[in-house]
Amino acid sequence: MSIRPKPPEDFDENPPVDADFFARARPATPGEAARLRAALERIVKAHEAGRSLDEAINKARETLLRAD
Repeated sequence: MSIRPKPPEDFDENPPVDADFFARARPATPGEAARLRAALERIVKAHEAGRSLDEAINKARETLLRAD
């Protein structure tokens, strides 16, 4: 994994969220929640085992794109 360059001084890692953000929010369906939880668990387990996170993150990304 490569080292990321430092962001610009004015970069906000936690930008404020607006009403549109919350308007798009919705509860996950039971099957969707299980898929998302499994994706996060794969990332955590890979990290705990000292493995590269690239594969786990790519699988999580695929899961999130399917969830939309």
